[in-house]
Amino acid sequence: MSLTYSYKVPSVGKSKIYKSHSASYTEEIDAPHGISEPILPPFQKTVDQSSDANFYYGVRIVTGSQLNAGGQSGCVYLYLIGSKGLTEKLEIGSKLDVFNVCKTIQQQTYDDIIVQTSQDLGEIEVVILENEKEWVVAAASWYVEFLTTHNFQTGTAQTLPCYHWIGRNDSVSCVSKTATVKDIQNNPLLMNERKMQLEKRQNMYKWKMFTNGMPSAIDADVLCAPEDEQFQAAKFFDFLSDGGLGAANTAANEGILKAEHSVELKRNSLDQLVFECNTLESLYDYHELTKRLNKPDIHLARDNRWVSDEEFGRQMLNGVNPIVISRCTKLPHNFPVMEEMVKGSLNRGLTLKEEMQAGHVYICDLSKIMDGVPCRERCHAAAPLCLLYVNGSNKLVPIAIQLKRNPAEDNPIFLPSDDWTDWLMAKMFYQSAHAQVHQLSTHYLSCHAAMEAYAVATMRTLPDAHPIHKLLRPSFRYTMQINLAARSKLINDGGIIDQIFSVGGAGKVELFKRSGSAYRVQWTNIKENLKERGVDDPEMLPGYYYREDGLKVWNALEEYVSDIIDLFYSCDEDVKNDPELKDWVTSVHCEAFPAFEDAPAGRGFPSKIETKKELVEYCTLITFTGSAQHAAVNFGQYDMYGFAPNAPVSLRLPPPSEKGKYRFDDLMAALPDCKTAFLAITVVFVLTRFSSDEIYLGGIHPEWYPEEKARDKVKKLQARLSKISDEIQERNRKMDIPYIFLDPKRIPQSIAI
Repeated sequence: MSLTYSYKVPSVGKSKIYKSHSASYTEEIDAPHGISEPILPPFQKTVDQSSDANFYYGVRIVTGSQLNAGGQSGCVYLYLIGSKGLTEKLEIGSKLDVFNVCKTIQQQTYDDIIVQTSQDLGEIEVVILENEKEWVVAAASWYVEFLTTHNFQTGTAQTLPCYHWIGRNDSVSCVSKTATVKDIQNNPLLMNERKMQLEKRQNMYKWKMFTNGMPSAIDADVLCAPEDEQFQAAKFFDFLSDGGLGAANTAANEGILKAEHSVELKRNSLDQLVFECNTLESLYDYHELTKRLNKPDIHLARDNRWVSDEEFGRQMLNGVNPIVISRCTKLPHNFPVMEEMVKGSLNRGLTLKEEMQAGHVYICDLSKIMDGVPCRERCHAAAPLCLLYVNGSNKLVPIAIQLKRNPAEDNPIFLPSDDWTDWLMAKMFYQSAHAQVHQLSTHYLSCHAAMEAYAVATMRTLPDAHPIHKLLRPSFRYTMQINLAARSKLINDGGIIDQIFSVGGAGKVELFKRSGSAYRVQWTNIKENLKERGVDDPEMLPGYYYREDGLKVWNALEEYVSDIIDLFYSCDEDVKNDPELKDWVTSVHCEAFPAFEDAPAGRGFPSKIETKKELVEYCTLITFTGSAQHAAVNFGQYDMYGFAPNAPVSLRLPPPSEKGKYRFDDLMAALPDCKTAFLAITVVFVLTRFSSDEIYLGGIHPEWYPEEKARDKVKKLQARLSKISDEIQERNRKMDIPYIFLDPKRIPQSIAI
């Protein structure tokens, strides 16, 4: 690498490494949020300057503790850039010969270096690290967490965050302050560093745009993503052990091959599992299938809890898709529920119209998005509507279900008073349709795809030192890599979705298209979304823990975002006149969500953000989407789908066209076969595991911000989240089925699975 500047940078005469020292460090045990802080000794200023005309600067480089953070390097170089000039290129490790290297970097170490210069550098503003490959020596990547600099002349010390992999023949610039352009516009050195960093990033993070209304993504292969986005070793091994070979080994070792289930496992790769099995003969067999895979027991399968109407209602509020339910003040024209149909379910002595006016009636409408969606061979899906009622016991229960979009003689409205099998089949067909919409729209599109689009735009337009980059970057950890894996194995043609979901293949494509055309960025603004759906009043709709816990987390994040923005933007004019922020907003609006460029206001990301209030809102939305919203719609999947009869990912019979047509044997014949059930259990189990290197909400490295004021805001956020967690855990101890998915101690900081 060679430094190229568009202006004259003064040199400082001669400079050299005066002393260097390497040592390992320990970390605190049981670190909160998944972040372990290094325990480091004071920097030793072992220089006698009493009769020395030279100037001395200390640099501490802290290598990460994760596996493979260090490695063999050909040569590692260092530049110090101060307010008065810069050093020469300083070699930290010297190459002995073409076959050997002198510098070995170990994980969980620090290097203390004293640099001697013949002239004053001033205060250090930038440190550049290079990892250079020479001759036949293949330099390994090196992960640097942060640096500290020490000016021996003035006694000042600064922290320079890094948190980057430095790859082969690569370099990283670490800057001493978080700043907008306004703060550094008179400093050509810092301005030039930002410009060079973004030029490099725009070559690394290229857009891949889709024509089906989906958000744009990074244009990369799953094996060739930028190194900062790739799984670290611990995550990679966790991912392999939970899926693929691990899934097959679990099946073989825990008895799924036993003769009584007539199952033969022929391949040991998750995407090539082939089964031969007889139809499972009872609902109990599906529960046994879960247990024989040595997976955790599923509470709703015990004592047939899943059959009850109260459990169905609970899942509409606190299951994996809690954002579909809306208040019903008037029945849709295509859902002709009559008073006499539901009179027996209304237990307050009021009419249906009066119950709707009182806020006791709710609706889940999947009829438009699912109507006519093609299904894979021998599979079926409904386009249902479901009417629900908060009864006198304050329990939400279903009171009417229609399985096709438009009224017709072959489209009856099913009721709790119907035959037990009819009513159970109606609920199963609703739940199955719910599963299709949840997985492709609520989960992948609104969380995974949206967050990747925000991440790519951020990396392309905001340099590391920009306050909004600092604010958002922790929310993007592993998101690009997990999405590349999903597009390679899960939602790709012939992938897991195509193998086990009713809408696999052409139906998946169509559902993505419909979801994309209906998608709104504000869907994951929980405050606005709850109001829009009319479900924000806890008196009218009690027991909605997604709402209660989600609002607490949103408010905590909103306060933190506002605190950080207040530190770096004093007024609305600062927001309006920030050129890098303008570039970011334009990139998100036009490139991340190109389908929304000409969409009506309120659907997409705004074309401009000119006030602090707007900036706080959208940054809060992004941090909430990548953490709490994803946690709410992801980590309950094993409970929801692990027991196939509760919410079948596919059904093998069409929705009933008349009452009394299907008997219990037909119900069993409609459920997924053994292969599909096995794959569904395996996949949702993998998708709901935390990895060993998980970072949880509020897990922001202590040195992430150079400024002490910003670090104080992080501590304030962490304290508030801890209090919320305590409140949720105290409530959950009194609940039969605790709602755990929005406990901050269980919310990953980013979408990493």
